[in-house]
Amino acid sequence: MNAVTEADLLSRFGFYKGALFVREQSLCVVSDVHIGLAEALYRQGLHFPLHEEETLLERFEAILGRFRPAVFILDGDIFHAFDRVSRDVRETLSTILAALRAECEVVLVRGSHDVMLPAIVGGTVERYDRGGYTVVHGDQAVDDHGTLIIGHDHPAIEIDLARFPCFLYGQGAARGRDLVVMPAYNPLSPGVMINYARGRDFLSPILRRVDVGALQPVVEVDGEAVVLPPLAGIRRFA
Repeated sequence: MNAVTEADLLSRFGFYKGALFVREQSLCVVSDVHIGLAEALYRQGLHFPLHEEETLLERFEAILGRFRPAVFILDGDIFHAFDRVSRDVRETLSTILAALRAECEVVLVRGSHDVMLPAIVGGTVERYDRGGYTVVHGDQAVDDHGTLIIGHDHPAIEIDLARFPCFLYGQGAARGRDLVVMPAYNPLSPGVMINYARGRDFLSPILRRVDVGALQPVVEVDGEAVVLPPLAGIRRFA
């Protein structure tokens, strides 16, 4: 698989605040919103305000302002907790959905954490297909798909001792189709460092059968996307 140039990739996709924008489809995707992560951290003893709802909502509004998508997908692990959804978490989700639905169509793709999501909002799906693109959370194997967009693994890359959430792009990486791996949208998630990761290190069965060294990280620097060389090349010079 060959590396793609930054110009080619950015002509096809937008990358901003953890969101992927598929330009030709006017389709925006975020993954692993993990509403309730702040609440979980508080229960573990982190007793200072994290302003999760305000932070998430500000990011969504910025993304809507930049891309103005026709469709906005929340790609799984919308909730953080498997077993309980508090009133505050429900209210945060309701506020976010109201803001998104005022501007575009919204699709909720279920993830591994979203056991209670269908009972709370209804109308969720396991996958979404549009114009040759397939959006799934990534916790299950998928054989029949277009360009594949997944979350689940929260990739981050370390550069000069700083950790950056990152997208991963692989041309023809998933059964001959292109692959985009999303970072965790919730900024409270530190991400999982992928500098030296191998296929077996990932949670997603999709990524376990991919040549991880051929994937290209995309990071955001001062609001602009930077496309890095494939991981195999980065490792050689690290």
